[in-house]
Amino acid sequence: MQNLIKIANKVAEKIEKKVKSEDRSKFGNYIGMGADGTETQYIDKIAEDVALNTIKKEGNILSEEAGFIDNGKEYTFIIDPIDGTRNAVNGIPFYAVSVAIGKKMLNDVEYGIVKNIPTGDTYYAIKGKGAFLNGRKINVRNDGQSIYCLSLGKSGDEKTWGLARKNTIRAMGAAALEMCLVASGACSFYFISRDILRVTDLAASTLIVREAGGEVYDVYGSRLEMPLNLEKRSCVFATSGMKEGII
Repeated sequence: MQNLIKIANKVAEKIEKKVKSEDRSKFGNYIGMGADGTETQYIDKIAEDVALNTIKKEGNILSEEAGFIDNGKEYTFIIDPIDGTRNAVNGIPFYAVSVAIGKKMLNDVEYGIVKNIPTGDTYYAIKGKGAFLNGRKINVRNDGQSIYCLSLGKSGDEKTWGLARKNTIRAMGAAALEMCLVASGACSFYFISRDILRVTDLAASTLIVREAGGEVYDVYGSRLEMPLNLEKRSCVFATSGMKEGII
């Protein structure tokens, strides 16, 4: 596992370096269709190519653009090469690379790293050993103060808008990073009400939230669990502890 963790960290570092070296005007160029059924943009492709070339055949790979690559290994790297593509394309400095290591299901993920590419801030967690931001241990907040991260627009519904009208909110467009804000205590919860997110979007950040003392549910109140594939999509409620009155 230690070797796999080193590879995951190297993937994040290399993607950060590659993206920062590129001409941002190319980021939004459409270059094809990913395995998840969404458009592949230039920034997604260059980031994923870095990941594939770094991991090689050291583990199986599950990524939004390439899909599942079976290298006959016990562990799978679950990758979102760019979380927050629209932010990246439009010059909003809130987008990340997310890498997790697991076997078959979300709940057996053993390592996760989420790196905010523009800032370099790095969240990571090892199962059973806690969650960290830039090497400092982090915990969810329990002081009663609430800033809610919500997914609005087409991703929201009446319940989401109801929460937005009553509370202090942020909607920043990068699920993995917003979940990490819950883990670090910056926000109280992250809520997306529709079945939109794939396991590649949230595998690393789910472990980070849980290792920071929080929990991740679906909007029906069940502890979130997903297979490591691109077929299932889910709603998400990542929380520092509050649950009643929200779901």
